Amino acid sequence: MSAETVFKLVAWAIVVAVVLQVIFYFVFQTIGYDSYLLGVTLIVSVIIGFLSLVVWNAVKSRIHS
Repeated sequence: MSAETVFKLVAWAIVVAVVLQVIFYFVFQTIGYDSYLLGVTLIVSVIIGFLSLVVWNAVKSRIHS
């Protein structure tokens, strides 16, 4: 893996971390610090992230086929 690839991955990780921090800030402002709603929100966000990866891979494989 080249240094350029590593820097791109680090940059994407930073962008994703900042975006998630902003999203969860607004989620906390909306639902408060209720642990049940927070748990549901975290589970839903993980499921959405996983489904996004699956869809992204499916679309990518169809484009390259």
